[in-house]
Amino acid sequence: MELLRDPSHDRVVKTLKPPPHRPLSHQLIFPDKLKNKPDWRLLLDHLSKEGRIAKEDLIKLVSDCNKIFKNEGNLIYLHDPLTVVGDIHGQYYDLVKMFDVGGNIESTKYLFLGDFVDRGSFSIEVIVLVYAIKINFPNTVFFLRGNHECRQLTSFFNFKDECIQKKTLSSRPLQV
Repeated sequence: MELLRDPSHDRVVKTLKPPPHRPLSHQLIFPDKLKNKPDWRLLLDHLSKEGRIAKEDLIKLVSDCNKIFKNEGNLIYLHDPLTVVGDIHGQYYDLVKMFDVGGNIESTKYLFLGDFVDRGSFSIEVIVLVYAIKINFPNTVFFLRGNHECRQLTSFFNFKDECIQKKTLSSRPLQV
């Protein structure tokens, strides 16, 4: 992925690579080999570099994950061992660290207690990653809805503003 250019050479931390120049392509996010499932490892890496995805791909992730949610019951019965993850609140890099500490995503059962968004600056990235993981592992990754997954709190805190800001940034013409 081509990195964003710095024509004025004004990066404060010169050793920190700039974010990717363009969003990931649909073909990279949803490769044929994964049978229409998102490549969660690629997304984890791309989002860790502050990369973006296209609006259409975000909508597809949400839609695909909602289909899974609709088929789950209101009450779930889980057995240990499992890793319980509490309030992430838009802290993407803490979430990534949690996966390092909590166990391999492919072989560990995870229960998320909700509050994925608000307060932190990376709520969208948190949603993208956990939804991609849920789509890949629907029988070992489970979500509960927290009180921050409602219109009143996402408007009061910063999730709504983050969505508007990141949509505005992604719809601007690319600077070369």
